[in-house]
Amino acid sequence: MTVLTPKFGMGASTSRREDMAFIKGAGEAGTIGSTPAALNAVTDALYRAYGIRLNDMPATPARIWAAIEEANGA
Repeated sequence: MTVLTPKFGMGASTSRREDMAFIKGAGEAGTIGSTPAALNAVTDALYRAYGIRLNDMPATPARIWAAIEEANGA
């Protein structure tokens, strides 16, 4: 029995003739929910541990650390 498998390669092409809008998809739709979930986890942890309601975005390490220092009265 012969099994035919497609050949995949990495190329430097940025457009195809069939795609006149120059749009490529790589499964980004599956990652849309991960960013809000991560931010909700950080927000929940800060509220439970320090009573902080962090609404500033992006939640950079510097902003999180400053919020913790402020909550601790430092």
